[in-house]
Amino acid sequence: MRAHKRHALFWGAFFLGLVGFVLHSQQLFIMSAAAALLWPLSVLLGRGKLAGLRLRRSAPRMLQAGESADITLHLSNPSRTRRLFVHVVDNLPEKAGSDRIRLTVPVLSPGQELELSYTLQTGLRGIYRLGPLSLETDDTLGLSSFAKHFEQLDDIAVCPVPLALPSLWPAGAAGRKQRKPRRVAGADGLDFFGIREYVPGDELRRIHWPTTARMDELMTIQFAREEALDGAIILDLHERAHGGEALYSTLEQGVILAATAARQAELRGGSVALVAVGADDYSVPLELGPGQYRHLLEALARVELTETDNWPDAVSERIDQIPSRCPAVVISPRTDDAAITVARHLLARHLAVSWFVLQQRDAPNLSTVSQLESLGCRVRAVNCSLPLQARFGTGYRTHVGV
Repeated sequence: MRAHKRHALFWGAFFLGLVGFVLHSQQLFIMSAAAALLWPLSVLLGRGKLAGLRLRRSAPRMLQAGESADITLHLSNPSRTRRLFVHVVDNLPEKAGSDRIRLTVPVLSPGQELELSYTLQTGLRGIYRLGPLSLETDDTLGLSSFAKHFEQLDDIAVCPVPLALPSLWPAGAAGRKQRKPRRVAGADGLDFFGIREYVPGDELRRIHWPTTARMDELMTIQFAREEALDGAIILDLHERAHGGEALYSTLEQGVILAATAARQAELRGGSVALVAVGADDYSVPLELGPGQYRHLLEALARVELTETDNWPDAVSERIDQIPSRCPAVVISPRTDDAAITVARHLLARHLAVSWFVLQQRDAPNLSTVSQLESLGCRVRAVNCSLPLQARFGTGYRTHVGV
């Protein structure tokens, strides 16, 4: 459209000048010169339309998959001149369903501060990177466009949603002495323990509003209870072992299982370590404190598959950081010798192991499953092509008949 306008203006000035030359008309010469100067003059005036304007973004740091968030854009005009028809543009990741948001401000008065907002939709978990921001405008005649960029990038961790499933954690195995439980934070305790940052999934009735108002951030009350054992969640991220697409891929279903196990431990007052090594090391060490569950959810939001099969080595390197005689939840789609190797490493540390074999069908490798069971693991084969609630709705069973 702009190109057509420029061509029309150019050829209009050219023919006015040509006719003026043929007819020796001074008025046509003046009109030709005026038409020729319109574009440069309009560009010169348009360059200043974005000068001095300021733009920034306010966005939440953490969401749950499926939630929507209001993203606020703060636009201010500290200059003494009015700005007309300014477009505010924010770039979105592909998983948000749109590549950009474009909002139009018809009039921005001198000294005015304006708040614009749009809704960000989240589907799958992951890191949603917003930005960079930019301002766009046209000159008065619409012949040229101008842009001003703001290199503000915001990462929103969209975490997997824990499900209400039967306990994924193994009971104490025979011959393994249970350690004495200790008093820590737990959602179902009765005694006040402390206040921590709000984590998606916390009950709204536990928000401590006075502290929230003072900190300008949602804060949640914690209660004390007797804790069971510390535990570990071990997630396999080898790309060739996984399959499926989108939400019902073995990776996404495995991440949801990991989040569910972490939530179950957090509600029981437990502290959980995560062993997950892929393109990067997403592991979370076993630490006590109110931020442990939040850190683990953020790590699960970031996990990605890797082409390198480093899972057995990663587990063996990090297994010493996990206390012996703890429960462990292993989530992996593989049924090969590497699975047996990892199981032997875990059982050598006297861990009680629940092993979830992620499958795209109902026919896991029964030989490997039998070996895992014979070693002492509690094995569950999970068909990831169906919702997890449907697979666990009738209670907790082993691979037989699943």
